[in-house]
Amino acid sequence: MVKVRNIANTTKAILKDNLRNRFALFWIIFFPVVLAILFPLVFGGIGNAIHITVSVNGYNSQEVAKALNDSNIFTGVVGVNYQDAMRQGYMYVNITNQGRTIDVFTNLQDKPLVPSLKAIVEEALLEPNVTFSSKVTSNYTFNDYLISGIIGIVSLSNGLFGLIGIASGYYRDKVVDRLAASPLRSLEWSVSLILYVVIITLISTSAVLITGIFFGFIPIAGIAFLGFLVISTMMFGAIGAVIYGLTPKEKLFVAQSVVSALIFPLMFLSNAFFPISAFPSFLRPFAEYQPLSLIDTVIRDLTVYNVAPNLSLVFSIIAITIVLNVVAGRLLRLRETGL
Repeated sequence: MVKVRNIANTTKAILKDNLRNRFALFWIIFFPVVLAILFPLVFGGIGNAIHITVSVNGYNSQEVAKALNDSNIFTGVVGVNYQDAMRQGYMYVNITNQGRTIDVFTNLQDKPLVPSLKAIVEEALLEPNVTFSSKVTSNYTFNDYLISGIIGIVSLSNGLFGLIGIASGYYRDKVVDRLAASPLRSLEWSVSLILYVVIITLISTSAVLITGIFFGFIPIAGIAFLGFLVISTMMFGAIGAVIYGLTPKEKLFVAQSVVSALIFPLMFLSNAFFPISAFPSFLRPFAEYQPLSLIDTVIRDLTVYNVAPNLSLVFSIIAITIVLNVVAGRLLRLRETGL
């Protein structure tokens, strides 16, 4: 029978052991902070160059969208409603009164481009007397996009590197042998490792959120966000446990090499730093549907756009997390046989 006390004591011991390690603290706290500082400083200024999609609705919307696409400044789309446009950080144009009334809704990031948008729309409509209005509907900036993406990266890196680092290090130092001689069960060991990566992810995320304040990022960090962050970290931690369980224990570099080969494509071929539209068309399907992108999509819905995420996506992630953790519990054994 699994004992909660054994799990709690083991998790506490792992935390004490690693939070006293300066190298571990670098990856748990300082590395996420460096990411949260570096990427907004380097890429924050190019938000206007890659994130200007305009949803056009109402009178003659197809022609207006075509004119926007021809401008090489904007990407015009039709059929995206106001809520979805705001959710995705689009500008929104509503044309009524036979093209004589134009209402533009934008976020703070894209506000400087409203005059250019006005000129292109009016030219496409060819209306001499136009009533034009614009309204800033959110304080969204590209820094919000970047920092919320880094939260997903923290979950990914802590889940994979954190779990494999601890498991392989304890195997190398013969700590696993001593644990195997104790009453600790394999399932309790597996759960303790997953809880460890969840806790360090919460610590890392707190450091990222505090850093983000200096860039104007004020997230909507409620219970739903915290719950999903735990689930996503459990998913990535379970992936790490499966990789470690399937690779030779005596060759520790194999698991670490597999994770290194996996984590960097997941980081940079995702929507963590850039929207999917910034990728070449042949990479977009992978970039949009790979695990980190799906996680970051939900995180942004909860922390930036303040909308309910796709429930089918959330439940799918929960189901995958459960399956992976069951598999991890069977593979991450303290002993070759038995419990």
